[in-house]
Amino acid sequence: MTNSSSACFSHFVKTKAVKRLEVLNRETKSSHTGRPGGGAPNSNVRKFYAGLSFGPSSSALVDICEQIIVGRLSRGRDAAFNLHVVHVDAEVDGVNTDADTPSPAEQRLQRWRARYPRFTFERVPLTDVLALDTIDWAALLPPPPSRTEQQDTPQTRHPSTSAELRASLSNLPSATSRRDVLEVLVRRLLISKAASTAEAAPYDALLLGCSTTALAERTLAETAKGRGFSLPWLINDGAVEDGAEHRIAVYYPVRELFRNELILYLNAVAQPPLTEGDFVLVPAPASSAGAVVSHKDLSIEEVMTRYFTEVEANYPSIVANVVRTTAKLERHGHSHNHAHDSDDGAPTGCRVCGMPLDEAGNERWRGEIGHLDGPEGGPRLRVERLCYGCERSIHG
Repeated sequence: MTNSSSACFSHFVKTKAVKRLEVLNRETKSSHTGRPGGGAPNSNVRKFYAGLSFGPSSSALVDICEQIIVGRLSRGRDAAFNLHVVHVDAEVDGVNTDADTPSPAEQRLQRWRARYPRFTFERVPLTDVLALDTIDWAALLPPPPSRTEQQDTPQTRHPSTSAELRASLSNLPSATSRRDVLEVLVRRLLISKAASTAEAAPYDALLLGCSTTALAERTLAETAKGRGFSLPWLINDGAVEDGAEHRIAVYYPVRELFRNELILYLNAVAQPPLTEGDFVLVPAPASSAGAVVSHKDLSIEEVMTRYFTEVEANYPSIVANVVRTTAKLERHGHSHNHAHDSDDGAPTGCRVCGMPLDEAGNERWRGEIGHLDGPEGGPRLRVERLCYGCERSIHG
């Protein structure tokens, strides 16, 4: 790519992201829904929390934010926002046992700190999710054989170590279940970290680097897993709760860019290319459809990735239409404080993923699993209610 074409493509990518950030700026300025305490900011400089998975899309988002700030400063304007980048280290295999040796994720993060000193970077181990009391950890364990054991408090069956968390994930019934629950835990940890910051230093929003392609994959995958009702909260921009009465705006600044466009950006615009120097984990090219004999050992997410890789290459408009259609879905049936909408004040959100439950229940989406009878014909406790997607992931 020549210098002129590289500059044009860089402008195209940044313009797409800037438009989304302008929407975020307007909405948080008018309603302050992104701030945990709802207080009005005293500064024009926003504070954003950004997730970094080291994949192409989230990596490109960090570089795009850097270029936006550099461009503003070069024109004598303020930086517009500060960025705190967080990587959730989902490695729970216990490979790195030496406390003095940085984990592979921390070593990679050090390179990011050196390249982008303007931003702050933090590695958060997945085990931090064990501190969240907004997740019903007992629901992730196999159902107890007796009613007496079922009446145990969730704390008595709460995983507390990396090994116990690893065992809980390993006991899930399928590759799809393990991938699904892992992604749920990462998302809930990110939202909790971003939303529950101290009142003295609140964040305006959580930025997630999901491309058009990634959002299309998630739309079909979540629908197939039984979470169709929660798509407006999972796919669309807007405020969400962490389950502990904190709220944060979650936005996808690169939602109008395809994954291949962001990979091209990493290779041709970011200098030196982020695909060099072990900054980015670039996914291996998916095998052709004809080479796939069985999907038995693949998660639904992996199947969707293979599918949309081919669709994006040949029919990109279809990928875009999936996301645009999903963006029209509205969050009906729940107030902003959807975690406590019931008459008795009990949580009405799913006790694992935190998404709202479909109050119409099994007759439509089977989203209200909690209204089913419990063991021995007794009612299931409201605190144990799961959405249909989590019910299927955990119990098969």
